[in-house]
Amino acid sequence: TQGADVSRQLYHRAIAVMEGGRRVGEFTSLTPQEAYDIEYWPLELYKLTLRPAPGELAGRAAVVTGGASGIGRATARRLARDGAHVAIFDINDAGAKSVADELTERHGAGRGLAVRCDVTDEGAVAEAFRTVVLAYGGVDVVVSNAGIALSAPIDETTLRDWNRTMEVLSTGYFLISREAFRLWKEQRMGGSLIFVASKNSIVASRNAAAYNTAKAAELHLARSLAEEGGPIGVRVNSVLPDAVLQDSGIWDAGWRLARAAAYGIKPEELDEYYRQRTVLKVNVLPEHVAEAISFLAGPRASRTTGAALTVDGGVTSAYLR
Repeated sequence: TQGADVSRQLYHRAIAVMEGGRRVGEFTSLTPQEAYDIEYWPLELYKLTLRPAPGELAGRAAVVTGGASGIGRATARRLARDGAHVAIFDINDAGAKSVADELTERHGAGRGLAVRCDVTDEGAVAEAFRTVVLAYGGVDVVVSNAGIALSAPIDETTLRDWNRTMEVLSTGYFLISREAFRLWKEQRMGGSLIFVASKNSIVASRNAAAYNTAKAAELHLARSLAEEGGPIGVRVNSVLPDAVLQDSGIWDAGWRLARAAAYGIKPEELDEYYRQRTVLKVNVLPEHVAEAISFLAGPRASRTTGAALTVDGGVTSAYLR
């Protein structure tokens, strides 16, 4: 993290100063009192009292998969606001770099890191985590969000589409989680893992058997990992959003057309359809989901694990019982 990087820089500069001093004479260290007087001069103390309080995740390193757009991008922005250094995992190189550059420009050097990662590739996942460890010194928070969505009646669902859905939404979540757990066991400092599951994890939608099944698997995987993570201080929770249409690569890839057809409405009527089926009569934006993830990632949820937090405006059929 930033603190470790600053310590490294100070160490190298101190060595350089000592070597330079010996070239012209004898190097003499400051006395403890002299060092104290320099470090704690009155104006510096006054400035420290005016400094904004650090964010909840200050000094922490976070990974967000699928961070180049939609919920992932909103989450990366929110965690950075919380003080975290954020690694954006995505197969969209340009999109990930854009988010990382934005975070660095807004919050400071090194606050965003773009890492290419195909979550279905075992080797790529391991290499992506190694990249983050080398850059930030470790990982504290992982948000597993990368996803796809394919919609078709069961008799029209191809084996290829079924397998691809399972690879990304089930196997991908497994590979990310496994690598995170391996790292956390080495770090011995706990961790927080958040799954971006779905309303479909609880209640099925028509013409989406592959998606429904994979999302249900995510939720039960999270519960299983919560049991394993407890003894090592790792919390595992899920957020269950629904119909997050804005800024989403999923909805831009034909899913909107397929879902409208499943409900017997026009594509342009889908936003209003989803709004009206909620108890609160609202649409859900990526930022709303990111807010829930922020809560689960940080100390406010320090006593919460194995939970599923709905962010769907109130879909009665998906109430947890």
